[in-house]
Amino acid sequence: MAKPVVPAHLSAPRLLLVDDDPVLRETLSSVLEGEGFKVTVAASGEEAEEKLAAELPPFDLVITDLVMPGKGGMDVLRCALKVDPSCTVLVLTGFGSVREATEAVEEGAFGLVTKPLQVDQFRNTLRRLVERMALIHERDHLRVEVKRLHGRVEELEAVMGRMEMLARQITPKRQGLAGEGLEDLQRLAGLKDRGLLTEEQFESTKRALLARWQS
Repeated sequence: MAKPVVPAHLSAPRLLLVDDDPVLRETLSSVLEGEGFKVTVAASGEEAEEKLAAELPPFDLVITDLVMPGKGGMDVLRCALKVDPSCTVLVLTGFGSVREATEAVEEGAFGLVTKPLQVDQFRNTLRRLVERMALIHERDHLRVEVKRLHGRVEELEAVMGRMEMLARQITPKRQGLAGEGLEDLQRLAGLKDRGLLTEEQFESTKRALLARWQS
């Protein structure tokens, strides 16, 4: 028996399936659930748009029929990408919808699947979709991590700036801790007491001053 498209150790991607044909909708829903997806169905473009707007966080994947009464697959595609530009949209199309299918790809659809569906081809497409979603999640994670690291660098630069200003204000003496040297330490402690230096910054600066006085 073939392994599901979504590996068992991964959480089930949330998928919106949109098709006005109840038989195809039920059949595809069963197939997709068997492949490891968490499936929500919509019987029309209007219903799909309502569910896209209400879902938080947004759906990972949308599979929509292209031609439906009322709002069609193009409307669903545009709505899905408006709600979440990272959403992966797959369009189901008949042989007579070449122009519309091409337009869907130009507007951001991941790909097309021609009806009637070929099971092996459909599963291969699903695998590519899962790979794409994994790359998107990794990209988003890296963006968050880069932002965090950038903030940390700015924080460290600010601390270094404060330390340099403090070092310029306090002149080390070569006469040990007596006299003005002791006054410098008291001044440093006063900055810490007022919350201008953390305990770590205080200890680090004190060690630096002691080292310079003893040199």
